[in-house]
Amino acid sequence: MQDKLQLKDFFYILKKRWLTVLATMLLASTSIAAVSFYVLKPTYQASAQVLVNQATSKNVDEIANITQLNTQLISSYIDFIKNPIVLKGVKDELSLKSSIKDLSDEITVQHNENSQFINITVRDHDSKQVSEIANRVAFLSKNQAEKLMKGSNIQVLTDPSDSEQIFPKPLPVAAIAIVVSFMLGVAIAVLREYADDSLRNEDEIEKLIGLPVIGHIELQPRKMKRNQKQGSDQEKARRENLEF
Repeated sequence: MQDKLQLKDFFYILKKRWLTVLATMLLASTSIAAVSFYVLKPTYQASAQVLVNQATSKNVDEIANITQLNTQLISSYIDFIKNPIVLKGVKDELSLKSSIKDLSDEITVQHNENSQFINITVRDHDSKQVSEIANRVAFLSKNQAEKLMKGSNIQVLTDPSDSEQIFPKPLPVAAIAIVVSFMLGVAIAVLREYADDSLRNEDEIEKLIGLPVIGHIELQPRKMKRNQKQGSDQEKARRENLEF
C-alpha cells in the first residue's frame, strides 16, 4: 500500500509542478547541447588496415611451423606499432606538438584472434591530422618492423579512411540531454514540493489532516476592496446623475 501511495504522490507532484519540470528540461537540455557542440572539442577517428604474415620460404621446417610463426609475428608487430621509435618518427614527420605519450593514447590497435589483419585506429581533435597520423603510423611501423623482424611480410592494405566525427553526435547528445534534464526537473520539482509548506486547496488539506473538509470561507481582501471601490464609484455616479 505504501508503495502505491508513494507512486501516487510522485505523479501528483509531476502534475502539480509540471511547469517546473518543463522549464528545467528546456534550460538543462539547451545547456547540455550548447556545451557539447560549442564548448567541448569534437573528436575525429581514422583507421588503416595492415596484413601481417610470414614471408614465403622453401624451408620444410619453416613451412611446418608457419602458423606458430605468424602468431608470434603478429603479436610482435602489435607491440611494435606503439613503440617510441615509431611514434617519434610520426611526431617528427608531421611536426606534432603532442608528446609521445599523448600520441600513444590516441592510437588503438585491434586484432581478432586467428586473423592476420590488424586495424590501426587513431582519434584526435583535428579532422585532417587524424588521417595523416593513421597513415604514418601504418607505414612507419611496417618499415621499421620489416627491418628488425626478419622474414616478416607486412602490407598496408588500404589508405587511411576519411576522418569521421565520433563526438559529439546529435542523436546521442539529444537522448542524454532529454534524460538528464528530465531527471533534474523531477528532482527540483520534488524538492520544491517538500520545501513548500503552504496549503492551496481543499485536497491538500484533506491529504494533510486525513479528514474531509466540510466548508470554507473565501478570504480575498484585494478582490473585496476592488469590488467595494467599484460599488462606491457606481453609487457616486448615480448621485451625480440625480443631482443633474
